[in-house]
Parts: sequence; C-alpha cells; structure tokens
Amino acid sequence: MESSTRAYRSIPERFHVNRRSLQIALGVLWIIDGLLKFQPALFKPAFIGIAIRPMAIGQPTLIASAINHMGNFLSHEATMWVAVFGLGEIAIGAAMLSRRTVKPALVASFIWGACVYLFGEGLGMVFTGHTSPLAGAPGAVCFYILLGVMVWPREEREPARVLVGADSSAAGRGPLGGTGALLVWAAIWIFEAVLWMLPVNRTSNAVTNQMSATAHGQPGWYAHLLTAFGHAFTGAGVSVAVILSAASIVIGLGPLISRRPQAFIGLGIALALGYWVTGQGLGELLSFGGTDAANGPIIGLIGLSILPLMPARASEPTPAARLMSRYPVGAIVGVLGLALVPLAVAVIPAGSQVIEASPTASHSSGPVSALSSTTGSSGSSSASSSSSTMPGMSMSPSSSSHSGKGGSAHSMNMSAMAGLGVTSADWKYTGPALPAAEVNELTVSSDEQDKGHLMQTPGCTTAPTDQQVLGATQYVQAVSAAVAKYKNLSVALGDGYFPITTTSYPVVHYLNINYMNTRDIMNPNTVDSLVYATTPYGPVLVAAMFLMPDQSNGPMPYGCLVQWHAHTNLCTSQTTHQIDGLQPCAVGSVADPPTPFMTHVWQVPVAGGPLAIDPSDLQVVEAAIMAQQRGLAPTTTGAPPATEVSTVTSG
Repeated sequence: MESSTRAYRSIPERFHVNRRSLQIALGVLWIIDGLLKFQPALFKPAFIGIAIRPMAIGQPTLIASAINHMGNFLSHEATMWVAVFGLGEIAIGAAMLSRRTVKPALVASFIWGACVYLFGEGLGMVFTGHTSPLAGAPGAVCFYILLGVMVWPREEREPARVLVGADSSAAGRGPLGGTGALLVWAAIWIFEAVLWMLPVNRTSNAVTNQMSATAHGQPGWYAHLLTAFGHAFTGAGVSVAVILSAASIVIGLGPLISRRPQAFIGLGIALALGYWVTGQGLGELLSFGGTDAANGPIIGLIGLSILPLMPARASEPTPAARLMSRYPVGAIVGVLGLALVPLAVAVIPAGSQVIEASPTASHSSGPVSALSSTTGSSGSSSASSSSSTMPGMSMSPSSSSHSGKGGSAHSMNMSAMAGLGVTSADWKYTGPALPAAEVNELTVSSDEQDKGHLMQTPGCTTAPTDQQVLGATQYVQAVSAAVAKYKNLSVALGDGYFPITTTSYPVVHYLNINYMNTRDIMNPNTVDSLVYATTPYGPVLVAAMFLMPDQSNGPMPYGCLVQWHAHTNLCTSQTTHQIDGLQPCAVGSVADPPTPFMTHVWQVPVAGGPLAIDPSDLQVVEAAIMAQQRGLAPTTTGAPPATEVSTVTSG
C-alpha cells in the first residue's frame, strides 16, 4: 500500500505542483502576454481596431456599447495604450514571482483580467453564438482569474491534519477547498460542452473551416499539418461536436464522482492542449499575431492544480456524494441544469449542412480558359457547369484590352473590371420591373453612399500588364469557387457569418469575424464578408468582400484591376449595432468612423465585371434577379421570366 501511494504521489511531486509553483507559472504567462503586446505587428495605432473594436460585433446592446466606447477612448493614443497594457501585464507577472507581492499582484490581475475579458475578448464572444472551444472559447483571461483565485495564498488552518483526495491538491489547499476546486473544473468543461452544441459548431464543416482559418499565416510545415488535420474532418463537424461535447461532460464530472480523478484530469489536460496545438494555432505564437498564449496552457495548469497529492480513502464518499448529502436541493438543481442546458442548446437548429463545393475547390487557380462566357445582354443563357464561372463575362487575357475601353456584357474584358472608369454601355436589366418605391429607395441610398465614398487610389488608371490580368483572373476564379457553397444563405449563417448591416434593406452585408486579421487578406479560403441581395424570389449571393483588419491600405497585386474603397458616412443603430443608415444619423443611431478599406468580387453580372468597385444597389439587385433568371442563383418562389423591358442602368 505504501509503495502504491508513493508511486501515485510521485507524479505531482515530480513537477513540484503546489500553490507557489502555480503562482509562478501564472506570473510567467502574464509576462509572456505583456511581451506579446510589443510585437511589430501589434505595437501600432491600428491595435485598437484589431483587438478591441471587432469584439463589439454581434454583441448584446449593453456589451457592444461598452466596448465601442472604450475603443473610441483608446483610439486617440493607441500606441501609448498598447505600451501601457504591455508594461502593466509584465509588472503583474513579475510581482507574482515574489512571495511578498503575490497578493497585490493577484488582486491587480483580477481587475485587469476582467477589463481584458470584456474589452479585449468580448466575454469570449459567447453572447454572439459564434465561438468554439476549438478556437479558444470562452477566452484565456477568464481562466487566468480562476487559477488566481484557486491558488490564492493563505495559511494552513490545521497544519497537523493529513489531507487526502481533492483536499490534498494545490487548489484544495486554497480558499475554494478541494470540492470547490472540482466544481470549478466541472463548470469549465460543462460550459465547453454547451459551446460545442451551438449551431455554428454543429455544421458539417465546422472543424475543417476552423482549421483552415488557423493554418493561414503559420509557418509552412505547421500550416500543412493543420490543413491536413482539418481535411480529415471534412463533413464530420456534427459528429465531432457531439463527441467532444460528451467527452467534455465526462471530463468535468469524472473527478466529482470518482475517488481516482487523475484519469479524467489527464484527459482534460490532453484535450485542452490538443485544442491549443490545432484550432488555437499555439496561440499564434509562431505567426507573431497573438496577444496571449491562448487557453490551452492555462487550462492545463488548472488541471494540475486539482491533481491530488494523496489518494482519497476508500471509506470516504465521493465529492458528489458529499455535495448531495450536504446540499440536496442545490445538487438536484445542478444535475437538472447539467442535463437540460446542453440539450436546450442542442435543439437550436444548425445551418444547412449541404456542401456545394469541396474544401479543396477553393484552391482552384487553374487555366484561365476554365472560365467561359455565360450570357449575353439579351439575357439568354449558356451557363457553364463550373462553380467558378462568373456570369456575364469572358475573362481570357487574350481578349482583354489595355486601352481602358469596356466591352459589352457578353464580352467583358479584364481592363473594365475595376477602377479604370469603364463599364459596359449596353448593360441592360432583363428581369421584371421592380416596384417604384424600391427603385427609389435603392437609387437614393446609393447616391447618398457615394457622397462618403473614399478611394484608396482615386487616380489609378494604369493599364494592367498581361501578368496582372492573368493573376486577377485566377483570383476571381479562386474566390468564386470558394464562395460557391454560400449560394444558400443558410450555409453562410451556419459557418459563422452574421449581418452587420440592417436586414430591412434589400442589400445586406454579412461578416465572419474570425477572418478579420492581417494573415487572411485576399485569401479565397477566408472571405471576410458576403453580400446578399434580397429579391422577390429569394436571397442571392451577390459578392464576396475582403476588408482590411485595420485602417491601413489594402494590397494591389493586380495593379488597378483590384482597388480598395472605404465609406465615411455610415451610421450604426445603438439597438441592433448594425449599420442602418447614412449621416446625418437618425435618432437612435450614431455616426461611424470611416470603415476599413474593402474590395469586392462580384458573383452576379454587374456592368463593371467581377471586380467593379461599387455598382449601384439598384444594379446589384437587378443583377441578382438576372442571375436567378439564368439559373445561376437559387430561388425560393421559382425563377422570374426574362424580358427585354424594365429599368436600364449603367455602372
């Protein structure tokens, strides 16, 4: 018996797991977080736009308002504040390394951690419904606070007493006691189980998409490993969510119902580190983009903190049995909550799981000849079966004109695709007439938008080279192939896109906040925003849109063919936190700062081609109907008839 006990005790003893060593480990993590603030990619004025402002998107009113106000306050001296944040975290961590200053350091970490969790992590984005344990939900800093509480220094009340089981662990000797520490562990993992049941995590490619997003910007070998891992779960997102949710429940409850909890704790530590290595990309430490080490290491430390130094006596009841005997009503309510909450979340319908394009399709950059002409101005259709075909134009470099002259709708050349000031003069709308009120609304709105239209390169008219034409063609092809699966709006919603402009207007922009970072700019596999037009026949994907994650200029690898613009006169509702109008703002809305620069790849036959800068909203809706006429976009009430009358517009 003695030998087996010593063998058991040797594991935590070998790693010196006690309250003091965990305090030091927590301090080291705070120091690392502080040093990360001084990375060149982050130590700049744009930090607020990268790290704080996006946390407000999709949040409840009160939370979003608080984050927006803080972002506005910090943006005036952003670089100074980044330095203050970094130095403050380093100071907190350094103070934890000394016994004499560990208590004030922990208090400071609780206050600062709460601020970071709200303003820097948006409460883990839990209230948006678009978060995943694989990606690091519910955030790292909340676990910093939990571990700090669990290892708070205190004097032993009964030094002569031999502690066993949960009470003998490092956290068990802290203020929460052994059972309290196990309840914290259970709460962490039950919450992870609930998060796995969110609709966004129960889509067929949820894991694959997350791994694809994580891989971008990583070193080549690591990116390849992450991508291969993600592809292994193609179509299996629902099964993975259910399995990992069940595993999380077992990990959380196991130490409460067993006298030998080390197996459950070890599994939890292994799973947390597995998330860290895969979906969290090691906290982006290798790509120099992370602001903290993510939550894998800190959950591992929490697991170590509850690891018993001495096994429980066989005669003693399990922690769960003790709780049931002392607090029967509370225990019963807790059990019911554990059963009902995950089930309640699980019955929320997930997005459509129809996969219209394989994950590898988005990497397409094949020959330009793969794109064929699909339509003429008369509205007749000879649509190609290729998902990457852009309606209404031929994009062969041999047919492009470098003179800046535009072609007709059935022979659109690449030089007319963007900011060369040329659109098809004979572009015609071939669908049924729209209601006069809608035409007026779309026209007036576009005219007002134009007043706040800011071009990154307003005088860009340089004729593209053949190589730029070829590159732009392949770029359009790859983006169109990647977003083909989002022709159905429900698929986009299931993959994490949510509306950032009011859905009461016929043209709606949807954003995936996970892709708003410097490593995914113009990446076909991580399209920041999707634009849908609502026609009488159903929603139509009209554009893929890339946005800069900050106020810096967008890249122009294809010369003037791909240009960037921003909007300077938008308003955001203080209730829905969606863009809902133009300045001067109506009551209940506030003026927005200038948007980041953005660029489109159009998926419907607008007059300026797939890289047109910003056609009118009226033309976008009309082009959406034309795409439905030609079978290039889904309909909910049947395709509209093709006509030669109706509104005629030009870009």
